[in-house]
Amino acid sequence: MKIHAPLFPIAVCLMTGIALCDWLNNWSMGLIPLTLIAVATLAVKRYPRIQTIGIGCSVVLIGMIIGRRQQQQLAIEWPTESREWQAVVISEPKVKEKVIVFDALSITGKHKWRCSILRDKESEQIQLGNGIVIYSQIKKIHEWQKGHFNYRRYLHCHGYTGEVFVRSHEWQSKSLSLKNLSKTQRIRLKFLRWRHQLLEHFQQWNIDHKASGVIAAMTLGEKNSISPTIKDTYSKVGAAHILALSGLHLMIIYSIISMLVGWWHRWRTATQVITVLSIWGFALLTGLSTSVTRSACMISIYALLSLGYRERMSVNTLAFTAIIMLIITPNAMYDMGFQLSFLAVLGIVLYHPLINGIIPPHIQQSHRWLSIIWGTTTVSIAAQIGTAPLIVYYFGRFCTWFLLSNYIVIPMATIILYLALFCIVFCWWPWAINYATSALSFIATTMNLLLAGISKLPLCSIEGIHISTLQLFLLYIIIGSAYIALSIRYSKVLRNG
Repeated sequence: MKIHAPLFPIAVCLMTGIALCDWLNNWSMGLIPLTLIAVATLAVKRYPRIQTIGIGCSVVLIGMIIGRRQQQQLAIEWPTESREWQAVVISEPKVKEKVIVFDALSITGKHKWRCSILRDKESEQIQLGNGIVIYSQIKKIHEWQKGHFNYRRYLHCHGYTGEVFVRSHEWQSKSLSLKNLSKTQRIRLKFLRWRHQLLEHFQQWNIDHKASGVIAAMTLGEKNSISPTIKDTYSKVGAAHILALSGLHLMIIYSIISMLVGWWHRWRTATQVITVLSIWGFALLTGLSTSVTRSACMISIYALLSLGYRERMSVNTLAFTAIIMLIITPNAMYDMGFQLSFLAVLGIVLYHPLINGIIPPHIQQSHRWLSIIWGTTTVSIAAQIGTAPLIVYYFGRFCTWFLLSNYIVIPMATIILYLALFCIVFCWWPWAINYATSALSFIATTMNLLLAGISKLPLCSIEGIHISTLQLFLLYIIIGSAYIALSIRYSKVLRNG
């Protein structure tokens, strides 16, 4: 199996450059060597190998420049004394024991802060979209690390430039003008407000609280209402991915929209444009997390390539998506969601054809249910191959019953998404909503109970596995080598009939 992916080495070089960006004292220092290497590369057209090396070095330098530039944008020296700051709340406030935690965007649109306000009756009324004026000291994000998880880097990956603790007398609500925010920021805020309204609808429906939290996470990306017990259960059984909006959820949405506009056969281009715009609308509605952005990018490319009947899902497509995302947000490379999302898709693209070939196509085609079950099995195993080392690296656990969990969560998640979208679209029809929400509550509750049962099985989760960064890279080298060996063997089998 030969893979044609010229963009993959470019993506690797770009990531290498971002990883090495600390070597530059200032991002502008990289412009001179970049120019020299680029000119030299163009001058040696007769020597393709040297030109290839020159292109690779140029891309590494580009990665170093954009990575260092973003680091300098996020490394702000805040005043050492308290000052007045105006901001707008851009996330659903999370109620903790003593504080209310939320994200705040400065009214200039330049800074994003993690804000903690002492909990009282007044602070509990804060909602997404509210304007607030605070008189406090903004501080640099503090260093905190647990295992391989770096808190400061995590917040930098998501665009935070500081954090602030506010006492009860140091803030007040105020109606603020948003004219200084960029158009993109205002659009995102508008979509987040719509999401807040939908979440309020969820709370009004007659759905069990635990089930409601799972449904809100799976449909709108809101995890604040999920109980710690549910989170731990899903994590133990290898089903945590179902609570984080990703490619699976967006592909289900894509299939629903494609089905609805599929009758418009004459204008395939128009239907794909409508579908892609709908996907990006949904992505904005859910807050544009890294995994959702990756999925929306790949689905957009998938839809575009489908117009030309070309190969739609490949390593090249994945590499192109990574390049676009990293050029826009270099720090996304350090985001756990970005890493898991891309490695899951890479595992599926590479290993799924190999595993799927174990059962001949004619047998799968003649047994529909076998094809569905086997398809779920192969995709789950392939995704696990891609992500298992990284999960062990970050969380120190390996979930042994992931396959059984996926047999449960994938079909149930599909039904939940269908029903949730039905409820959102037909919220004006009380009779239908009553039946649909009852079904939603039953399915989500059943899924929670089944996964809780799996979590009690022997050796459900192997805990306390600790590996170093070097060991992580070695594991992926082994996985890559195994793929090369298996693909060579697979090609020989095909040639020999």
